[in-house]
Amino acid sequence: MKGQDLVVLAKLFDPEARKLGYLELGGALALSASETHAAVKRLRECGLLDPSRAPIRRNALEFLFSGLRYVFPFRPSGGVVRGVPTGWAAPVAREAFASDGPAPVWESPDGDAVGPAYAPLYPTVPRAALADRGLYDRLALFDLARGGRVREREWARRRLEELP
Repeated sequence: MKGQDLVVLAKLFDPEARKLGYLELGGALALSASETHAAVKRLRECGLLDPSRAPIRRNALEFLFSGLRYVFPFRPSGGVVRGVPTGWAAPVAREAFASDGPAPVWESPDGDAVGPAYAPLYPTVPRAALADRGLYDRLALFDLARGGRVREREWARRRLEELP
């Protein structure tokens, strides 16, 4: 499993994304068609996608909340930078969690926050997230699964379970 596989999984939680060809799906994620195809193949082999490219919700949630933090831990990757807020600081979670600490960010010159840099699942995440609010929300929830405290992780799980 590669980080880009999880970016593809996050996008495929959107039923409309499942209708896209590999070129269009990859374009929406700033990935090539071949990277996207390989990611879908790996996700199917891992039992996280069905043949129609829909996430197998039970399996995906089990992996996200039981294994993701061990495979792709959410740790600072640099100093204080301009970037896109993620985790508890992302718009999807900001109102649910009060914090007076600096917001974790994915480094990006297009971001609107300054905080400690955290590595995204794949380098294209900030650009793809800024282009698609639903994807941004899901990737920020994935980051809560990667490194949130228990309450944050449980909250993120409930939000992902509510997705169509």
